Amino acid sequence: MQYYLSLLGFAAIDSLNLLAFAVIAGLWLTAAGSGQPFAPKAARFTGGAFCGIVLLSLVSVWVIGNNQEFVRSLFYNVWAMVVLAVIGLVITVMGMRKPAEAAEENVEAPLAQTVLQKFGILATGVSLGVIQSGTSAPFAAGMVLISFAEEPWWAQLLQIFFFGVIAILPSVALIVTLARVSSSRVATATQKIGRFLSFGRVAGRILTLVVGIALLVVAAVRIVQLTGVLS
Repeated sequence: MQYYLSLLGFAAIDSLNLLAFAVIAGLWLTAAGSGQPFAPKAARFTGGAFCGIVLLSLVSVWVIGNNQEFVRSLFYNVWAMVVLAVIGLVITVMGMRKPAEAAEENVEAPLAQTVLQKFGILATGVSLGVIQSGTSAPFAAGMVLISFAEEPWWAQLLQIFFFGVIAILPSVALIVTLARVSSSRVATATQKIGRFLSFGRVAGRILTLVVGIALLVVAAVRIVQLTGVLS
């Protein structure tokens, strides 16, 4: 049970993707202005993100699974723990920084009108899923957890699918919420989008701090154990 709760926690943290929320919001605003359907486009984008997460998960679990001894050896290397501490410090500082709300809100329209049109909705979703998860510490921790679980291949596939589903749930919730808002009620939709993004920003900062501090603590404990400072 603890294993699945840990995997659920990592996936939940990885699901707070403000850029994906901004793209979905931009798709709704674009659809409201042009009279085009919103839900199918948003579903394709989120489906692409899900595919990107699953593809990266498959590659990550395969690579880590074939290099378990090397990964384990990192926990016994002082310099690797120093690097982990630096990463934890950077993540902690990022979590303490106040996000630039205006910059995040202004990015919605350009993303929807330029990037999506140039590369396609599905391809953009796949790319965003790969990039966001590929730079996420909780995603990496989840993949290590799956790789070291000593489960049969079909169980690992189910766990990867489970991770991907949890990772896109907030995006699905935003799509469902906006799909129920009439295109004529732009002000109402804008308020819902604003509340959703505000919640995402606050939750993201808190969870980022938790991850950063956790990495710092783990690294500090391992450095003390490996160097024997307190012996």
